Amino acid sequence: MHPLCVNCEAHGIYRKGDLVDHIIELRDDWSKRLDTDNLQTLCYACHNRKTRQAKHRRQQHERQME
Repeated sequence: MHPLCVNCEAHGIYRKGDLVDHIIELRDDWSKRLDTDNLQTLCYACHNRKTRQAKHRRQQHERQME
């Protein structure tokens, strides 16, 4: 696994990755849980931001379905 946060690195920032993240969240596709191509290294800040954005998208989708 890559030792740097892939999101920070994409923006020219070199920060150590703190955890392994599922690119496609398991809530959205449980079948991807063991897919190594669905994993990336993120720092805590990027992971928290990504999780918050995904939660917001799910809530918007649920509102549209009502």
